[in-house]
Amino acid sequence: MPQRNHNPAEQFHAVESLLTNWLSERRAVLARYTALVVASDDLPGSASITQRQRQLCELLVDYVSVGHFEVYNELLHEAEAFGDDGSALATKLIGDIADTTDVILAYEQKYGSGDQYPETLIRDLSALGELLESRFVLEDRLIAGLHSNHRRQMQEAPEGTG
Repeated sequence: MPQRNHNPAEQFHAVESLLTNWLSERRAVLARYTALVVASDDLPGSASITQRQRQLCELLVDYVSVGHFEVYNELLHEAEAFGDDGSALATKLIGDIADTTDVILAYEQKYGSGDQYPETLIRDLSALGELLESRFVLEDRLIAGLHSNHRRQMQEAPEGTG
């Protein structure tokens, strides 16, 4: 977790690094999800599907946790360091994102233990995919509304101040 810093440039760079790692984790979630969807078409109820479900569930929980306990807080700290008020946007978007978390955790609870539900797997995977898409859009709006604005400020800052 980045150190909270009141220097806008240092806070920006710490958050930039955190976001780079977190978005890489997001790509891993998407890749794992896609592989599971493809495999479930061919081998529903197989041991391979069970293993892929566990791996996806572990990644999902890690991804969601880092978002809630690190990324969103650090984005808010960055807004404070830059002296702008992103809190209204952040509060709205973080609340909407939190709504998706409950569904993701319910999915993890159902499938993360290795129990098989072949009769609902395809439907649940489809719903999870739609939910992840909406969550990613909300997260991207949060990043754009806070961090991307600060990126522009950093690029526009006179040499030596950023």
